[in-house]
Amino acid sequence: MLNRLFIALSFTILFFIHLPVYALSVSTLQTNQPQINQDTLTDILQQEDYYIKQKRLIKFIKFYVQASQPDKLTAMQDTIKVFFEKYNLSDKEAFVDFMSSIALYKQHNLRNAAAYMSRAVQRAANNEEPYLLFQFYSHLGFIQTDQGNFIGAIYNYRLATKEVAKLKDKIKNNRPQAALNINISDLYYKSGFYAESINYLDKALALLVNDELNKAQLLSVVYYNKSENYFRMNNIDSLIAYHKKLNDPNIKNYKIFTYRQRIGYYLTLLKHDYIKAINQIKLLKQNKNYVPSELEDQHLADAYYRSGQLDSAKYIIEKLLNVSTANHTEIKHHLYDLLAQIAQKKGDDKLASYNFRLALKESQENNARLSQVGNISSQMKIDERENTYNQKTDYFKKQRLWLIFAVIIAALIIAAIALIYRNVKQKRHYETLLYAAKKEELAFINSHEVRKHLTNILGIIDILLHSENKLEDYKQTEPYLLESAAKLDEAIKNISEKLNE
Repeated sequence: MLNRLFIALSFTILFFIHLPVYALSVSTLQTNQPQINQDTLTDILQQEDYYIKQKRLIKFIKFYVQASQPDKLTAMQDTIKVFFEKYNLSDKEAFVDFMSSIALYKQHNLRNAAAYMSRAVQRAANNEEPYLLFQFYSHLGFIQTDQGNFIGAIYNYRLATKEVAKLKDKIKNNRPQAALNINISDLYYKSGFYAESINYLDKALALLVNDELNKAQLLSVVYYNKSENYFRMNNIDSLIAYHKKLNDPNIKNYKIFTYRQRIGYYLTLLKHDYIKAINQIKLLKQNKNYVPSELEDQHLADAYYRSGQLDSAKYIIEKLLNVSTANHTEIKHHLYDLLAQIAQKKGDDKLASYNFRLALKESQENNARLSQVGNISSQMKIDERENTYNQKTDYFKKQRLWLIFAVIIAALIIAAIALIYRNVKQKRHYETLLYAAKKEELAFINSHEVRKHLTNILGIIDILLHSENKLEDYKQTEPYLLESAAKLDEAIKNISEKLNE
């Protein structure tokens, strides 16, 4: 019996927590109402780059809504609206609805918060603003998760993922997609799909593997969310490992104390030391540095039941069932089932039967809802595959362009080499022809000019050698000898000039 109850407990007791990155968290440490920095708001509204303006304005609105005291929320919103009017902000209606939604969420008015965020989504969709749609879908998904509307939540996370894909040229890092994966993991965790939840947390870290700044900011959230899953899976070894990681002094988060202490008493629960766990939870609820939630009461009720304190467990369970935010079918199934077990132990079979029927009804509704979540989950996986395919297609297109460019460059180089080779070959051919022509010309000059004049000179010298009156003959032949010598010299110079051309 106890084993069956513990399995039922493990499926539900951690339903409400997790801190998604885009969670509209309320700071319990804020005691003073911050004054709106009008210079900063003016600078934002005068920003020329509309994407940067949207990004800064979303962050500005979230900060002041979350930091405001409940009785100052309306005045704060009115002040910001005045600036919207003064600077004629585009999409001001969408921003006003967004701001109203966050304020309503801070006041735990989830129904109206979802309604205003849905209206903000519609306004952004009409103006085709992908960044605003990404932000609004993400926040709407988170609100619907808190409402227990997991179908709506996962649908809006899916739409947010598609909008992020449209912003790849503007967003220079993977933080938005990583944050979405953390939020989606939170939804799977609350739906009982723990392995899928851990899978999305691993995807978030993989996106930030080379982004040390954003990785450091999100690491505590990932570790904490993994710890939640391992607790629900009753995996004490993994829970111990991640409890150690959360206690690393380098891990920073404004709720890190809460994370560490909560995981600490989870370990006590898994060790079945329920009396110690009860004392831990009571002390934490009184600690001003701890950020409690209804989750503590759920664990406290379970610990009371397991330690045999049935009346205390029943009191807390009935109180939880009267709280509107505990209306998730999975939570209510567990609470009704626990009430039935208590009634059965007390011998009230009629009350036990009644509560078992209520638990069965909630279980049927939960199963129907999980079936729908599974269907949308399958569609999200198809979207992921399609996105991966598109990314690879873009990559291959770029590679193809580079290949075409490389082929063109190679063709041009080959053509240039061919032209150079052709020119060199033609030049050599012309040089050969020119050499042959000069050779022939030199041969002609040598045979007709040089040898002719040289023969004349040799003939005159032969006459003088055989002359009986050499002086008289020399005087007669001297002009001819000089003329032949001059013409020989001229012929030799002509040959020299030809050789130097």
